[in-house]
Amino acid sequence: MKIVIAGGTGFVGRQLVSDLSNENEVLVLTRGESKQNENVKYLKWNPYEQDINFLSNAISGYDAVINLTGESIANNRWSKKEKDLILKSRAMSTRYIVDSIGKAEKRPKILVNSSAIGYYKKDTDEELNESSGISTDFLSKTCIMWENEAMKAAKFGINVAIIRTGIVIGKGGILERLDKLVKYGFSAYQKGQWLSWIDLQDLSDLMSFIIYKNLKGPFNAVSPNPIQMSDLFSILAEIGNKKKLIRIPTFLVDLFLGEMGRLLIFSSQKVVPKKALEAGFLFKNTDLKATLSKYLKN
Repeated sequence: MKIVIAGGTGFVGRQLVSDLSNENEVLVLTRGESKQNENVKYLKWNPYEQDINFLSNAISGYDAVINLTGESIANNRWSKKEKDLILKSRAMSTRYIVDSIGKAEKRPKILVNSSAIGYYKKDTDEELNESSGISTDFLSKTCIMWENEAMKAAKFGINVAIIRTGIVIGKGGILERLDKLVKYGFSAYQKGQWLSWIDLQDLSDLMSFIIYKNLKGPFNAVSPNPIQMSDLFSILAEIGNKKKLIRIPTFLVDLFLGEMGRLLIFSSQKVVPKKALEAGFLFKNTDLKATLSKYLKN
């Protein structure tokens, strides 16, 4: 297959490019300098500046497009300016990609678009699947906007799959930050807080599975085994030989991070991958302790 990946140089994108390029021709859209490797081509693009024809010509003849682009939601405190940047980066890039697909002479069969489980309601013990209710907070509004832009590609006769991702566990990423917190002797969680997570390799495999099967609709990219956030810190402490952790009070996180801290660090969601399991996808890494050990000991 011939596959386009926008955002292919990020944490998730690098894994996806590495996996897909083994058996497919991959075109990576990057805002950095373009380069070329065996089975992987890099094309410099800028959705804020370039004409639609630039990308429509580039992707014509490709079988699938994967969109992972979007400003990180965890870089800075959520000021109005930062929120606007988070929203704009997703809306502009996705709209540009969808419009380019529409103008392509030979359109792809599928668009796989990133989203997040932030789409769903929070702070509940209810098991959440792809049909569960939404929230009214900033994360939910961001996901809804992002997904609505992606779904516009359906009018061009292609399948649109939405990947609602949980906390991704891999070498680097959020695991590096949490492990550093534990090494300093701290933890951060609320009693009864659920964590919906996925191994980086499983996430890459799920996206590949969806492309090869040409599936559509929303898919929760989470392990079938959500756990308590307190258990995550206990496992990290065990791996790091830390006997006792001091839990950071909620008010301190709120003081320094505000809304971002409440939604990213302390929100509780028990999300399950109902549609992925129904489609026959097999999760290979569902034991959190084994997954954490794999990345922290390498």
